[in-house]
Amino acid sequence: MFQNNFKPFSEDELPQGFNYPVKYLELSKNLKPLHSIPYFSWWFYDAVEPLDETMEIYFSLTGCKNLIVFARDGDWAACFDATDFSGDPKVLVYDLGNRENHYEKKNFDEWLKFVISEI
Repeated sequence: MFQNNFKPFSEDELPQGFNYPVKYLELSKNLKPLHSIPYFSWWFYDAVEPLDETMEIYFSLTGCKNLIVFARDGDWAACFDATDFSGDPKVLVYDLGNRENHYEKKNFDEWLKFVISEI
């Protein structure tokens, strides 16, 4: 089953000055470009719970504050750095089963290219 779209956290909930990357917002409306990639296993996070509660949960799991989760793959969580106000925020990726196991990417585009190349 393919995910066709997802709901990002609302602008009202985001930290003042934080902006999502353009590509992320485009994908939120149409994930079909990713459907042609065999075995793409990341699931984009649907913002259902309030952002402050979600950030608190991810802080307790990672020990890192200011994470805006946007995608999951099993125990792995990809998050934007909520303190990056560039409009092209850094991506932090954590293994929620082992917080010592994590990596970061310069931005969403770099993260997406990386996860696709790892398939």
